Amino acid sequence: MTTTWRIGELAEQAGLTVRTLHHYDAIGLLRPSARSAAGYRLYGAAEVARLYHILALRQLGFPLEEIAACLDAQAGGERALVARQLARVDEQLAAQRRLRAQLAQLLDVLDRGWAPSSATFLDTMEAMTRMDQYYSPEVRDRIDARGRELGPERIEEAQREWAELLDAVKAEKDAGTDVADPRVQALARRWQEKVAEFHGGDQGIRDGLIAMYDKEGPVAASRGMIDQETWDYAMRAIGWTSSADG
Repeated sequence: MTTTWRIGELAEQAGLTVRTLHHYDAIGLLRPSARSAAGYRLYGAAEVARLYHILALRQLGFPLEEIAACLDAQAGGERALVARQLARVDEQLAAQRRLRAQLAQLLDVLDRGWAPSSATFLDTMEAMTRMDQYYSPEVRDRIDARGRELGPERIEEAQREWAELLDAVKAEKDAGTDVADPRVQALARRWQEKVAEFHGGDQGIRDGLIAMYDKEGPVAASRGMIDQETWDYAMRAIGWTSSADG
């Protein structure tokens, strides 16, 4: 026995409106398989499968005008589409986990009686956007885990230490101290230790950090914490340290 659905039944079960199905019919995206004696649109199993494909592609961000071509090109490719949709859901779940971790950290700050400023919120949003550009979902999950491992107090302390270190490097640069000077070399080693603490030996985190500084430059990547001349001075000092140690 062949099962068919009237347009209202299909719309209800798919969570759509009858008007949406009318629109799909009008643009040739989803035609009914037949009409009843009373003139009602009827849809069969093939149309139900096609409707699933349409909704899955819409969820993946395809515009309606491209979906028909996609469906024609991937006839019989249900597994590939479901796999792609599953990957998208996994990405969304990972994003939710990262957001939860960030909100938990922010809640911890509020529970301590501190009042984050608007600038803090804006900086956080900017950092979240930047992270998406340079780190894969898997690496961002590892960064979140690294943050939980360090804890909010250690992260805040590390931020203060970074600021002090940058001030010290800039002072030596302004004084014209040679990068081979023991004082500068001690700062270079501290710099390397601080970077290593951030990535914790994770190559993916390290590579993303390098890519961000290479593409944006030190001023933008550090959000103004370091200027180009101080960065160049620090890199020369670190390079001298590496060659001396090697």
